[in-house]
Amino acid sequence: MTEQKVDNPRKADLVRLRGDLAKEVDRLRTALRRPTEDLGGDQVWVGRNARSWHTGLAGRNKKLATEVDKLLPLLDAAIRTEPDQVSPADARAYHRDY
Repeated sequence: MTEQKVDNPRKADLVRLRGDLAKEVDRLRTALRRPTEDLGGDQVWVGRNARSWHTGLAGRNKKLATEVDKLLPLLDAAIRTEPDQVSPADARAYHRDY
C-alpha cells in the first residue's frame, strides 16, 4: 500500500516568502535612491568629499537594485524544483528541521 501524499510544506513556505518579498522589492530597490539624490544635490553637502560620497553611494544604489532583482527569479527557480506533494514523513521531517 502506498502512503497518501500531503501538500509540500517547504513549497508552501517558499511561495509565502515569494509573496512577502514581492511586496518589498520596490522598496528595497530604491532604499538608497533618496540619500543618493540628497548627497548629489548640493543642498546637503558640497565639495570634493561630497562628490566622492555621492559617486560611491550611487554605485551602491545600483548594486543593491541589481542584487534585489535577482531574488524573485531565485525563489521562482526554487519553487519550481519542489514537488507539490510529499510523503507525510518528509513533511514531518521538514517541520522538525525548521
